[in-house]
Amino acid sequence: MNKGTLKNDSLDFGKQYNLWVILIVLTGLILRLYRLDFSYSNDELSALSRVGFDSFGELVKNGFYVDGHPGGVQVFLFYWSKLFGMDEWIIRLPFALAGGIGIWFTIKTFSRWFSPATGLLAGAFIAFLAFPLLYSQIARPYGIGLTISMIMAWFWTKLLFDEKPKVWIALAFSLSAAACMYNHYFSFLLALIAGITGLFFLKKDRIPHYLGAGFLAAVLFSPHIYITINHLSIGGVGLWLAKPAWTWLFEHLAYVFNNSYIIALLLVLIGVVQFFTYKKTGLLKFRIISLILFLLPFLIGFFYSRLVNPVLQHSVLIFSFPFLLGFIFSFAGNIPVKWINPLLALVMLSGVVETVFVSGYYRAQHFGEFKGVAASISEWNTKYGAEKITRAVIANNPWYINFYLDEEQKKLSTYVQTDNRGGADLDSLKQILDHCETPYFLYAWTKPAPVEIRDMILARFPCLIERVGFGGLSEAALYSKGNDEDCLLRTSDTLFYLKPEQADTSALTENVKTPEYFPGFEGKLSDTYLDFKSTGALVAICSLRIADSLSGALLVASFHDENGETIYWSAARFDLFTRENSNSKIRLTIPFSEKKLLHKRMKLYVWNPKLKSIYPDFISLVVESDLQK
Repeated sequence: MNKGTLKNDSLDFGKQYNLWVILIVLTGLILRLYRLDFSYSNDELSALSRVGFDSFGELVKNGFYVDGHPGGVQVFLFYWSKLFGMDEWIIRLPFALAGGIGIWFTIKTFSRWFSPATGLLAGAFIAFLAFPLLYSQIARPYGIGLTISMIMAWFWTKLLFDEKPKVWIALAFSLSAAACMYNHYFSFLLALIAGITGLFFLKKDRIPHYLGAGFLAAVLFSPHIYITINHLSIGGVGLWLAKPAWTWLFEHLAYVFNNSYIIALLLVLIGVVQFFTYKKTGLLKFRIISLILFLLPFLIGFFYSRLVNPVLQHSVLIFSFPFLLGFIFSFAGNIPVKWINPLLALVMLSGVVETVFVSGYYRAQHFGEFKGVAASISEWNTKYGAEKITRAVIANNPWYINFYLDEEQKKLSTYVQTDNRGGADLDSLKQILDHCETPYFLYAWTKPAPVEIRDMILARFPCLIERVGFGGLSEAALYSKGNDEDCLLRTSDTLFYLKPEQADTSALTENVKTPEYFPGFEGKLSDTYLDFKSTGALVAICSLRIADSLSGALLVASFHDENGETIYWSAARFDLFTRENSNSKIRLTIPFSEKKLLHKRMKLYVWNPKLKSIYPDFISLVVESDLQK
């Protein structure tokens, strides 16, 4: 603890300080150890799919040389899984336990930098906030990286600011800094920033210890340098991650504090108490250090993501997150002892209740689901007959699904498609659907998928008979060719129905009086349908016969404001639905998350830019009700 902050309060508070440390760490451990058996995330399964090698050399070559992350966690998983197996709770156990150790080192570090109250408040927030809790419950480098980073910060502090430099402290700092380097490139960055920052506070008597520790850390990491060089040449998350907006930091701050008004009120309350009890102290250097260690990783990640390659995500700032808390609570050192106990009790009780019950942490779906999807596949194979089902899944690797299937189900569960990124993948799915001979079609997705897929399936398999959703992050659904009472989707209302001979082009502008367009609906839905519910979906349908399956035609739906400006436009490609010289049905589901579109002018029509021979039977606009919602 910082000796300058312990006068008066430390003597009275010291007896209770250790009890609070135990309570906070124990609470954090309980939260982290509870329900460790939820489905592995995509990130975890990606790592676990790369541990089944026979030698360390193979692990390096095929396990993390090609991955984009340093090899530390991958090496640990390689040996840990060989010793104890691959069950979720056993793989995640050391990461959860490390999370508890991270809470302890957070308390120790900020008690040393600022005051016991600062350390306990920072540790309490690390214990109950969903952000550090979640990343301590998965077998990835984030939660454990927070712990390693705080261990590094603790020994960095002792090496720089203890009365006498000691070799074992320099060695501990060097090893923990090297661990940061092997853990994740953002924890590497934090260790590097801390190391450079320490040079500005370095006293002559500890120059050999400090520089020696830094040199040893670099030597320890040197075998990994050629791997890191390869990682820098890999696109990584920049291939799919968007550049951060200028408001990203504010979104991040809301996220790390649970997006919660309750947590915000707690922060305001603590801030008010700190304001009215504040006394000037000599802690400015540690406040500056806290800001440097929080802001610099963000700023480097932000501008690198804006200018070079997007890498900035919430998870990569977890290593520097404790330093934000340290700064926020750094003014708590002069809070009277008689206020500290009730304040900590309020913080712990409110924080745990908010995370667990108000935000529903353990009920929420945090990542894409694989265990539940695999369970649905297995259940439907047994219930309907595996040979009667054609299966398509969207996953980064079908191994992630098969991991949760037993050997018999793995043999039964073949997939006609295992990923779909739009474009040519949709064309391939069209061919699969057109030639599918089974009575059932199973479609599951574990990551974002093209919105057209569901309509493509429903056009051929119109009955949705089973569906299991996982918080909008994954879904498994089973469709059939029948149209019976078991269907979960029903047409509850027909808003518009038009056959070709009913078409009236007199109200349309000159540019649509050509064979290029087949007019449908035009008007405000609010004038037609007054009882639209959130459980319904707006669906445009066109039934037709066409000579050329590759017509290039579109079924278009658009919404326009009072000035005629387009505010929403969507279309279904005929080519994904039609077959030559046969009757086909085109579907276009129109997302209706914004009720204001009900009051905007809508246009629904067929656009035939290549002027192909199209023989529409009807065009309609219906509301489909989902009986499961």
